[in-house]
Amino acid sequence: MKFSLNVVPPPREQPVGSEVPSSVQLSEPMRRFQCNQKGCCCSGWDIPFRLEDFLRLHERLPEEERAGLTHGIRLVLGQEKTPEGEQILHSLKLDGVGDDKACRFLAGDGGCSVHRRFGLPALPDLCVDFPAFGYRRSDGAVELWFDPVCPEVLEQLDESDAPLRLFRQEPGSFGDPGLDLRVAHTADKIGGRIGKHPLEPAALDAIRFASVDAFAADRAAWRSLAAVVHAYRRLRIGNEAAFEVVEPEDPQPFLKFLGDSIAAHGADLLRATIVRYRRFIWSVEPAPIVESRSLISHLQDWQPAFEKWLAPQEDALRPLTARWLAHRFGTPMVKGRGELREAADSITHVYATSLRIAAAMGAVLQRPVDRDLYKAALGASEFFYRSLHLPREALPWFAATPAADAAT
Repeated sequence: MKFSLNVVPPPREQPVGSEVPSSVQLSEPMRRFQCNQKGCCCSGWDIPFRLEDFLRLHERLPEEERAGLTHGIRLVLGQEKTPEGEQILHSLKLDGVGDDKACRFLAGDGGCSVHRRFGLPALPDLCVDFPAFGYRRSDGAVELWFDPVCPEVLEQLDESDAPLRLFRQEPGSFGDPGLDLRVAHTADKIGGRIGKHPLEPAALDAIRFASVDAFAADRAAWRSLAAVVHAYRRLRIGNEAAFEVVEPEDPQPFLKFLGDSIAAHGADLLRATIVRYRRFIWSVEPAPIVESRSLISHLQDWQPAFEKWLAPQEDALRPLTARWLAHRFGTPMVKGRGELREAADSITHVYATSLRIAAAMGAVLQRPVDRDLYKAALGASEFFYRSLHLPREALPWFAATPAADAAT
């Protein structure tokens, strides 16, 4: 079978950096984010290049290296076609190296050889942006979301015990190449809705800022989460301006929801996720955990581990837990104009899974769960939900009930 490839770089809607947004909002600690240069995200999965990424790198490589770049490339064709009937190239994937399918440009010490040799502008957009994802609001402002799958995001969240705050840069230029390029690459839309009804940006901002403020309260993190989810459960079109975070009189419905969420997944699946996440774990030595034969049993019968190794640590873990939850409810919390109540439930699911994983890790190591161990559990839980894209109907749900959806 023969085919031809007509190489035409797709134009951007706007040249990179040509338009500075009116403002950029992000979680305040992420202003200090720096890659750990350990190659966490450069192996274990296929890294797609857009055609313009490939051409930009091709232009910078010395002549003698360009031929090698074209070896081991897989073309991913999209479903769309040109008016002439030709399929459109969606992306290119470079075959990885070794058993862990590492990027061919990954240096032995975990750094990026492309970045070192040619600088940040030579990198594919994905490599520049990760773990940040940019979203553009209907009013033109930009928000940057830093994914806690990345261990350095978790390290920044753990930098302080102070309540986490959101930061807004006005105008939206930082003078930092990493942040400014991420902002310039932003095209995806962001918004929020209740049922099928979109919220105005001001109403969405008020709800999220109130949620972030709730985690500054001097109380157990789960109590703050219960209050926030309770407030989201009461959201209806027309009453969004009255959003108020108040602890429910009866926390038992939330606690039942949380318990169901902790127990929702099979131990085999959770163990496999922890093993796959191993390359991201730097806060503790992962080998004794992922190689332990007892990990699966502690994930299966998680209650004794929870009571012995995790529950007594609630106060010690509260600052990190509260900052992570505030980060999750802050910028952007919802993507692609998502449903707010469903988003609040999803965050609760991630939190619940992190508790089960943390308890099992503590039991394996026979030590109380400290903040370093909990960061590994948080990251693994985030990775679990990114990897599976679990359907809503497969999980226990609390706030966004079908009856509530029908009412809106």
